[in-house]
Amino acid sequence: YYLPVTKLVVAENGGVVGYRSRYRLLGSEGDGEEIRRLVREELAGVLVESWQNRFRLVDMAFHPAEGLSPEEAVERARRALEPRGFEVQYSGWAIHVHRRGVDKGAGLVEACKMLGLDPRQAIAVGDSEVDRPMLEAAGLAVAVGNAPRELREAADIVTREGYYRGFLEALQLLEEGGYI
Repeated sequence: YYLPVTKLVVAENGGVVGYRSRYRLLGSEGDGEEIRRLVREELAGVLVESWQNRFRLVDMAFHPAEGLSPEEAVERARRALEPRGFEVQYSGWAIHVHRRGVDKGAGLVEACKMLGLDPRQAIAVGDSEVDRPMLEAAGLAVAVGNAPRELREAADIVTREGYYRGFLEALQLLEEGGYI
């Protein structure tokens, strides 16, 4: 289910901000292809490309190769890609690779700028380490119950429930608290 958004969206872990044909890339248009090339050349047998990458521009998604844990694949990818200016993160669903400085926090700041808002007016809800920069940039940070301990500790509000139920609980808490 998708919300009926008409103003703008922040996609690709903050790397694409806008709506339809009016969008801004954080990073460079060639980042996606460069990441894919580097992974093919240097991380074959470590990362397997996600089917979603054909729709992505700056944040590429991968899965660990068979027999590798996500943690091991992330560590090996970081050793190969971080010296080249890329960041490697595990969201709990995929291993994401993007240019350093392209993250959900930067995407939130850009979205607020496009809307004429101060990021401190924003509320961010997250459940994984890739959400940390967004929670740090927002005025109010909410972590759902299944978020990693470090993210829950960094949040202003933590829900009891996780996943979608945690998001629904967050909305209820925000409404009851007069935030929305």
